[in-house]
Amino acid sequence: MFDTSVIVGISATIISFAVGYAVARRSPLDDNRSASAGKQESTKNEGTDKIFADMGGEYKMVLVVRNDLKMGKGKIAAQCGHAAVGAYESGVRNTPAAIRKWQNGGQAKIALKVETEEAMMEIYRSAKANKLNCCLIRDAGRTQIEPNTKTVLAVGPAPNVAVDSVTGHLKLL
Repeated sequence: MFDTSVIVGISATIISFAVGYAVARRSPLDDNRSASAGKQESTKNEGTDKIFADMGGEYKMVLVVRNDLKMGKGKIAAQCGHAAVGAYESGVRNTPAAIRKWQNGGQAKIALKVETEEAMMEIYRSAKANKLNCCLIRDAGRTQIEPNTKTVLAVGPAPNVAVDSVTGHLKLL
C-alpha cells in the first residue's frame, strides 16, 4: 500500500512542524535557562523589579563605550551588540518586569562614551550599587583590541531616571 519511508517522512515533517511551532510561541521571558556565557559579566538584581515597580515612566538601556580604545565603527557596533544582548539576557532572568516595560516602550538604546576604563568601572560599580541590570563586555582579542579588554558596559533596561542617575553626566558617542 504505502511505502514506509513516505510514512516516516510525513510523520517527521508533522513532528518537526509541531515542535517548531511550540518553540516559536514560547516567550523568551518564560525561559529560565542562561543563554549567555563567557565574555560578559552580568549582575543578579534580586528584588529590583519591586524597587522599580513604583517608578513608572519610560525605560531605556545605555551602552557606555570606551572612547580611549579608538575602536573602528564596526568594532564599536559589534561590542555594543554583545552588550545589548547580554543585558537583555540578564534582564530576562533577573528583572523580567523591566524587560517587558522596555519592550513595550520601544526598546530605547542610547550610546554614550567614557574616556577611560576607570571611568567605565566607576559607572559599573555605581550601577551595581543602585541594583541596576548591567553587562560588562570583555573583548576576545581576535581583531583590533587586546584580549580581555573591557570595551562596553550596558546599563538597563531600567527606568530612565534610574539609568540617568549613574550615566546622566556622560556625552553621546
